[in-house]
Amino acid sequence: MSEVADIYSSVPMQALLAREMAALAPILSGAYGNYGLILRPRQASGDLPPHLLGTVAEMHVDERGMFAGPVQCAPWQLPFASESFKVLIAQHALERIADAAACVAELSRVLAPEGIALVLGFNPYGTWRPWLLRRANDLRLGSAQTCSAQFARERIDTLQVRFPGLMWPRAQANVVNTPASRFARFGSSWLLIARKRRSALTPIRLRSAARDPGRAPQLAPGAHRNVA
Repeated sequence: MSEVADIYSSVPMQALLAREMAALAPILSGAYGNYGLILRPRQASGDLPPHLLGTVAEMHVDERGMFAGPVQCAPWQLPFASESFKVLIAQHALERIADAAACVAELSRVLAPEGIALVLGFNPYGTWRPWLLRRANDLRLGSAQTCSAQFARERIDTLQVRFPGLMWPRAQANVVNTPASRFARFGSSWLLIARKRRSALTPIRLRSAARDPGRAPQLAPGAHRNVA
């Protein structure tokens, strides 16, 4: 078993991934659309909560740092049409990609206007950091603020940052149902909730001289120029 597969199949990590998915449930219950996309750190990392999306495409990061699944591609070259997905979920996928900013730009391209992006990442200053780096020292830990800035450059607005994770990397029987404590921001992970701005097209007002005189037959062309 590879180092990456080992850390994500560990009991503490499985408990964390399940808790994070449970935290997405209230958000996804109101999300609707024809298509959604979920990116995972490895294959078969957990079930997606109930949702109103018609079809959800799932991809994961392979050992080379590429996306694999129904299609295989580089993280900065998604084979999807622009504005295809109403919901994007990236659960600890960006941390395994060499150029996370390029991937964020590509995710922004395929996100539909008014679509929601849900990004989960490990807290680079949190209590899980030593445990994570001892088991997978190639993880590229980034903060929610860095991710928010990357999305902002692509006209994706951050709505909220939450901290749904756990304080310590240990298995807990009631891990999913335990409410987050006030110290959760120092724990394992963060959740960034963002929305893509709707494209705003400003109509161009035609100059009066360019209008069809037939629209005002009672005015001669010279009168049009005088009132323009």
